[in-house]
Amino acid sequence: MVATARRDWRRLAWHGGRVGLYTSSAVGLVAVVGTLALWARPAWRADLASHVGPLLEAATGSANAAAQGPEGDMLAPSSPSDASMMAQAAQHVPSAAVLAAYIPNQRVAADARATKALDSREQVAVADYLARRYRVAGDVTGNLVRAAYSTGKEVGLDPLLLLAVMAIESGFNPYAESTVGAQGLMQVMSKVHRDKLEYFGGPEAALHPLANIKVGALILKECIARGGSLAGGLRRYVGSTSAGDGGYGAKVLAERDRLRSVAMGHKVSPNAPQAPVIVSSAKPVAKPVAAGKSDESTDSLSTPAASTSAGKAAAVAKPLEADDSTAA
Repeated sequence: MVATARRDWRRLAWHGGRVGLYTSSAVGLVAVVGTLALWARPAWRADLASHVGPLLEAATGSANAAAQGPEGDMLAPSSPSDASMMAQAAQHVPSAAVLAAYIPNQRVAADARATKALDSREQVAVADYLARRYRVAGDVTGNLVRAAYSTGKEVGLDPLLLLAVMAIESGFNPYAESTVGAQGLMQVMSKVHRDKLEYFGGPEAALHPLANIKVGALILKECIARGGSLAGGLRRYVGSTSAGDGGYGAKVLAERDRLRSVAMGHKVSPNAPQAPVIVSSAKPVAKPVAAGKSDESTDSLSTPAASTSAGKAAAVAKPLEADDSTAA
């Protein structure tokens, strides 16, 4: 009787071990297949992140709330989410809509204007692609994508165009500085556009990512309005004084096309080459063009900036308004 019971237990343990082994193997196989599928399909990865992200943020928020003591003191340190950090930064950076309103959207080429806002899944896909292409942390590119969309809505420009300019200008390095003094994500010339930077807090705003994006977007919109086309605006933005731009515009537009494809769910290689540089042999034009990084500015203030945001907006916007009446 005892021997029979021992044989039954051994047989049961043997079968249980086999079932456990098969189950573990199946779970591991599913995990490997799922990982490969997410790696091969950025759209699936973005969709999963858009659904899981809010749940994780909610869980983190609940945990932080539970960590507070009865008198409100924190029992454990907690860090704010990326979204809340961006929201806090936005509270200290004025909207660019006031200045952008002095450059009518009708003066801006249609292919440069703001498009339909992408949903959260599409934004995550774009941020993931930029993180892999430019080797930048995903939370950083996520914040920059959100900033580009909020700024594009304020200024009236395609946010993917803003992201493409950032990519070509600085590779998403907020502290990049060129040999001629262009600074930040969109390589703003602080000496030339001192008036716009003053509205956002002064020259040091050139190295503030959100302020730099807003100032760069205003400069780009103004260049496009004056250039009469997106290509002409990009030539002015880069500061070209000749008929060509050395391939700069082609690089920006090619990068925007890639971002559009990513947002549509298409598979785009992060190692795709940029558009080739085209060296123009055209002779320089008679007058240098007012560009985003030119040494001469048509937007310089003749009077000190006012102390209030409304006063600063009026002081900066007057030259833009005057130029709008004479630009082609």
